[in-house]
Amino acid sequence: MKATMMQTLDWVERLDVMAATVFTSVEPMTQLFPAYWDSEYCRICYDIHASSKRYGALGVSIKSNRMRTDLGSLSQAELVKLLANFSSASDAKSHAVEFSRFNQFVRRVSALRFLDVEFVQATRTGPVLPRWFDALQRYGDLCRPKLQERFNTFLKMSGDLDQAIFEFNAVMGRIRFRSIRCSYTITDHDLLGPSSPEMKVVTSIHPLTQHRRYNSMIDFKTDLRRKRVRKALTATLGRKPDKDEVKAAMLKARDKKPNPLITREVIKACYLGRHATAVFEAQENLVAAMQPWTDLREKLQALL
Repeated sequence: MKATMMQTLDWVERLDVMAATVFTSVEPMTQLFPAYWDSEYCRICYDIHASSKRYGALGVSIKSNRMRTDLGSLSQAELVKLLANFSSASDAKSHAVEFSRFNQFVRRVSALRFLDVEFVQATRTGPVLPRWFDALQRYGDLCRPKLQERFNTFLKMSGDLDQAIFEFNAVMGRIRFRSIRCSYTITDHDLLGPSSPEMKVVTSIHPLTQHRRYNSMIDFKTDLRRKRVRKALTATLGRKPDKDEVKAAMLKARDKKPNPLITREVIKACYLGRHATAVFEAQENLVAAMQPWTDLREKLQALL
């Protein structure tokens, strides 16, 4: 996590240099223009965006008298199809791949918006590309200290969440059938470390190996509802319902989609009735640490 912080701070500190480097890769595509297509004179246009979704981003479009196509809004396959009108099919694929890399960089720039730093252009006139590079240089300098603050906050929040998870699991007691645990998802390639803390229910324990199987809280609550529906249908039909009947009855209750939180029904199913007050208090403390951590993590993830 700390290594990712240093790499991201280095990236934002050299934002203009990184932009120039990545733009170099799409220059062969831009050099296809101006060109004629279907008797229309087509040229490349650039725009510096200031909307919340594309803040500080460079828009690249193909423009003619009849149309203007924003290349950043196209999928890679759609871009290949469009560029094939101006180059060979193999070159179109190559250009589309490079533009996708550039577009990813632009999305990362836009993701800095959450820092509430103003993207300022020294002038609104003159060539767009030099204005964009110059504005990025100032923008990166202003973003760096604020981004470091957010990363430091995230590291502190991560420690607080670790402690909240530890305390929650302690309240849940020893691991047994239908005990509840909170754990992260851990992958080898996640640059921000553990992700997606989630409450899960132990649904089986192998008697010899002690290997445990877990259901997410949402899946566990869905299973409880399915059993409830099956029991109600059995009483109504006077027989055991088949799978299709249960499925149809479940679909009627789609508006009651389970949330990932512990309820009194879950406490009863997990034999925690005597500890309900402590369970709800531990869950409240866990959620209080989890929600702001998740929100900030998503914002930082968009920069990677």
